[in-house]
Amino acid sequence: MQDLQQIRQYLHQNPELSSYEIETSDYIIKQLRALGISEISSVGEPKSILATINGTAPGAHILFRCELDALPIHEENNIDYRSEVAGVSHKCGHDGHMTILLGLAEKLIQHPLAGKIYLLFQSSEEIGIGAQAVLDSTELDAKAIDYVFALHNVPGFDKCSVVIKEAVFTPTVESFLVEFIGETSHAGEPDNGKNPAACIADSIQQFNQLHQPNKGQDDYFVVAPVFVKMGEESYGVSAGNGRLGYTFRSYNQGYFNQQKEKVEHLVTRLAKEYELEVKFQWKEAFNATINDNEAVSFVKSAAQLLQLTTIDKREPFDWGEDFGLFTQHYKGALFGWGAGNDCFPLHDSRYDFPDDIVTDAINLFHEIAKQIQE
Repeated sequence: MQDLQQIRQYLHQNPELSSYEIETSDYIIKQLRALGISEISSVGEPKSILATINGTAPGAHILFRCELDALPIHEENNIDYRSEVAGVSHKCGHDGHMTILLGLAEKLIQHPLAGKIYLLFQSSEEIGIGAQAVLDSTELDAKAIDYVFALHNVPGFDKCSVVIKEAVFTPTVESFLVEFIGETSHAGEPDNGKNPAACIADSIQQFNQLHQPNKGQDDYFVVAPVFVKMGEESYGVSAGNGRLGYTFRSYNQGYFNQQKEKVEHLVTRLAKEYELEVKFQWKEAFNATINDNEAVSFVKSAAQLLQLTTIDKREPFDWGEDFGLFTQHYKGALFGWGAGNDCFPLHDSRYDFPDDIVTDAINLFHEIAKQIQE
C-alpha cells in the first residue's frame, strides 16, 4: 500500500463534487483490493463504497464511516498537490478522512480483531443525501450493526485532541428556497404588474423574528439568509418574480419541524396578501447527530489508553452532518479530531488537512474497535 501521505495528497489533488465521486470511489476500491480485502460493494446511488473485514472470531459488528466528496471552492494554496480541478477542492478534510479509513483497513489486516468491521466511504455528505441513499439501499439491514463511529477534523483544537459530547453533537440543518411569482410591467407603470419586492421585504423581516441564537434555550433556532434575487438588471422593467434562500438550524428536531411549518405558513400567507403565486422547497437536510452515551464512553476510554487529550464540549457544534441519520438507526458517536490551532477553518479556500494527524486517528479507531470486541 502506498504511503498514507501520498494517498491523502493524491485525493486532495483529484477532488470530485457530491454525487460525482466516480474516480474517487474507483481509487478507494483499488486501494482496498491491494490490501487483500475482497468483500467490497457499491452502496446506494450516488456511489458509496462498503468494505467488510471479517474478524478472527465472533464478535460485535462495527461500522466506521468517512466521506468522499469535495466542495465547489477554488483552492488558494500554492502547494505541490493543489487541486487540479478548477473551482473544486477538499476544503472540509474529506481527503484526510478517507486516508484514515484506508489506514484503518491496513491496520485491521495487520492486527485483526474479532467480530466484523465495516468501512463505509460515503458519497454526497456535503449536500445531505449520501447517508439517506446508503440507508435506502437496505445494504446495511442484514449486517446486524452494533455501533457506528465517525470523526470530523476540527481546526482550532490542538492536534489529535478528541472533542466529544454526549447527546446532541451537531444540529438539525435544512435549507429553504422560496419563489414569489407575480407579473412584470413597464417600470413607468409598476401598478400594472405584480412586483414581489414588498413581499420579499416583509418575508425577510418576519424570518428575522424567528431567529433565536441563544444556545442555552430550548427554542434555539438560527435563521441565516443565503441569497436574495429579484428581476433582472433591466431598468425599464418592474420585476415580476423573486427568490429567497435561507438555512435554518436547531438542536431539537421536534422544534425544528414546528418552525418549518411556521415558515411554510408564513410564505403562503404573505404570497396571498400580495396576490402572488408561491413555490417553495426544502433541500440539503441534515438530521441532528445524537451521540449514544455508551459509544461516547468507548471513544473516551480508547483516547485515554492512547494518552490523547479529551475535550468534553459543553455545546454542540453549529455545522450540520448527515451522520445523524446513522445515529437514528444505530448506537454510535461522531467526535471531533483536533486539526491544530494554526489550521485554517473548514470551507476556507486556504484550508488543508494536516497529514500529521492521520496516524493517531487510525490508532484511535482501531482501539475503539478493540475495546468493544474485548
